[in-house]
Amino acid sequence: MERFADQPLRPHPHLAVLFQDKLGGFVVATPLLRGLKEKYPDAVLDYFGGERTAELEASCPYIDARYSLHGRPGALRDLADFAARREQAAGPYDLAINLDFSPVNALATTILQPRYVVGRCYREDSRGELPFGDSQLERLQDPETFWAGEGFLAEFGDVVSTNFIGEIFCRIARVQTDFHRTEVPWTPPSVTVPDILLGTGGTRPAKLWPTSHWKRLIELCTGAGLTVGLLGAAPRVQQLAYGSADTEAELLATTPLIDLRGRLSLPEVAGALRVARACVTIDNGIMHLAVAVGTPTIAIFGASPWELWAPRVPWLHLQLPNDPCSLCRANRFRNDACLRDRHVCMESITADEVFSRLHSLLRLPSCTEEARDCRSARDPGGL
Repeated sequence: MERFADQPLRPHPHLAVLFQDKLGGFVVATPLLRGLKEKYPDAVLDYFGGERTAELEASCPYIDARYSLHGRPGALRDLADFAARREQAAGPYDLAINLDFSPVNALATTILQPRYVVGRCYREDSRGELPFGDSQLERLQDPETFWAGEGFLAEFGDVVSTNFIGEIFCRIARVQTDFHRTEVPWTPPSVTVPDILLGTGGTRPAKLWPTSHWKRLIELCTGAGLTVGLLGAAPRVQQLAYGSADTEAELLATTPLIDLRGRLSLPEVAGALRVARACVTIDNGIMHLAVAVGTPTIAIFGASPWELWAPRVPWLHLQLPNDPCSLCRANRFRNDACLRDRHVCMESITADEVFSRLHSLLRLPSCTEEARDCRSARDPGGL
């Protein structure tokens, strides 16, 4: 194995992309998946993700085979057998692109034994990790490089134009495409879609918006004659993984909020967002799905790095704190909970200003037309 520096690959190359199974993670990886098939049209591409994103992986036209590396017992134990079957079908792996810094992904990348590697990987003799070179694109792959750091663009501006994670993924794999055009498969939803769809939950509690703010926003929306729906995982899963179950229970008990959690497949969630008038959400998977299908979206960012996670598209509107805090960034966003006694950054984003933004957004033809143009450019049957 050796580091990939855009060496020529054999005809019909066999590619592997490895990531975690977070919803937003898969969506921001889609420019890379598309770009790989643009660069290597005859390639066979295997995706190693997980159970949470399996529906999207299985429906993605850029993926020829998938494997749940995360969320399935025995995944690492069975990986070598899966890789052997895939090598029999498509030949040895020519290039593996590991998009995650975890030891699990590094070990899985090593098990695949690709000729060329992007990202973290162990050496073939298992004595330490395969080292990174001194070039900027190789240093970008080092876990010690802070992609959301204040000096990032000053240091790496020769090889990236933004620090959006979708662009970084493409650059380190030597892929050129529309870095900010994310995609997801969608299908028409089996429910009536409310005017406004909300995404309140997230795996990191520091990103959550206060319950009182959500309640006020729903009251303002319903007072203006708008119906409002709640997206997310089924309540039991929401309780375990996404930190907003108590907030959602209170909102459903005290407002006319329509509960759509757990009622739709992930492609149906994307389809529902596609026909909604707008989406209001924190930085989470719902935001990424909404942006990918061209829905006018207000994303409430406080304790997470918008520069890293927000595609630069005109139908995504960022709502940032009036009272920003630097503690999470100084901690490289490794903290799950807020580091202060009060969640000042998220509290400072008021429901009234979000509703004012939403009201203006729904009345601005240019924003609606931009989103409609994006949607009409997509295949009406899916991606």
